Amino acid sequence: MKMSPYYKTFEPEIVQWDDKLQKTRIILDIWIDVQKKWVYLEGIFFGSSDIKEMLSNEYTRFKGIDNEFTTLMKKTSHKPHIMDVVGTPGLQKTLERLADLLAKIQKALGDYLETQRSQFARFYFVGDEDLLEIIGNSKDVTNVQRHFNKMFAGITSLTSEENGDLVTGMNSREGEVVAYDKGVKISEDSSIYVWLTKVED
Repeated sequence: MKMSPYYKTFEPEIVQWDDKLQKTRIILDIWIDVQKKWVYLEGIFFGSSDIKEMLSNEYTRFKGIDNEFTTLMKKTSHKPHIMDVVGTPGLQKTLERLADLLAKIQKALGDYLETQRSQFARFYFVGDEDLLEIIGNSKDVTNVQRHFNKMFAGITSLTSEENGDLVTGMNSREGEVVAYDKGVKISEDSSIYVWLTKVED
């Protein structure tokens, strides 16, 4: 538009609109980033009670962010015009602050998962979301064993008794069953990597 021979005629309006559109682009870029992080973390913190307990500080922080972000979204839903939305006082600073807080929570979550992987190396074979599901269902053999084919080359499932609390053997894809001399009692171990190590041994 600035290359147009008529630019000078409309320069004040063009400059004004250029500023508005630049501001809109910046705000929407930050907003999309916040929303992506929020959706990811919401599924983690509100989907598993175990994760809430293990990362209680991050969960408390996320609850505050969730409240602020959902309030912002509700206010925005009453403003159908984009220029009204981007004209909200302090919107860009609020979104930048939320993006920063969410990034810190994601980093804490990443550090926590790295700690889990360092305690049981086979966790390196599963992605973050799968690992979170495994940790979140640490006492539920049925849910954990769905990921076995990623962690173990020859084990697809476990044989268990006592409502899944006592693991008595392992099964291969080919149907081979190996019974343990001594069963692994899941409820005796507070952390999943402990009973998985016993299963592996």
